[in-house]
Amino acid sequence: MEVRGSIKSWNDDKGFGFIQPLQGKEPIFVHISAVRGDRRPVAGDPVMYVASLDPQGRMRAEHMRHAGGLAIDRPAIRRKPRAQGQSKPRDVSGPASKPVRRAKPVKRQHSHSAIQHLGLKLLIFVALCCLPIYGALQALKAGNIWLISAYTMLSLVSFYQYWSDKNSAQKGRWRTPENVLHAVELCGGWPGALVAQQVFRHKTRKLSFQLVFWIIIAIHQAFWLDYLLYDGVYLRSLVGISFI
Repeated sequence: MEVRGSIKSWNDDKGFGFIQPLQGKEPIFVHISAVRGDRRPVAGDPVMYVASLDPQGRMRAEHMRHAGGLAIDRPAIRRKPRAQGQSKPRDVSGPASKPVRRAKPVKRQHSHSAIQHLGLKLLIFVALCCLPIYGALQALKAGNIWLISAYTMLSLVSFYQYWSDKNSAQKGRWRTPENVLHAVELCGGWPGALVAQQVFRHKTRKLSFQLVFWIIIAIHQAFWLDYLLYDGVYLRSLVGISFI
């Protein structure tokens, strides 16, 4: 689905720039190979584009055209512009003329690729879930069913939030605030968030987000260590109440 925006900046020598969506804050990368029409872009041009994610999970425009009507596509606009002062090409009508080399088409990479190091990541996920699962089962034996239910339900909610946010990012729609994602993770949805980050390749490269996310996981691990080894003594001394 095409989304409306405008060219925020354009480097014509290097053949790339950024689109500013009408809805959304983050500019979207666009390469000249994705441009269709009868001329090259300039800053300020209103455009229509189709957004997708590259293999690193970053937004890019896989197709872009100028807004205001359709135009015949000229492949020549996607070739590197000739530098000023460079000699003109020889007349190609003569018998000794060499054939003009055409630019090689850019191979598009799939935006969704397999999870890298799947075995190692599964091992880490299982290790992180050992304490919460064992602790929740111990609480279940004591009659506290809400813990295991909360982890399950909130993980599903968190997984859906990541899917929705990724989908909104691709279509230029309103995004889910990061503090909302972290709030659900802190309440117990971090296992679903951890799975969703890898499945959708979403929020994995933003350092500040990952720092908060792993602090949340560390808080949960400390909570269960205190509960299982010390019967929640440190938590009660810290907050004055017992959660289990």
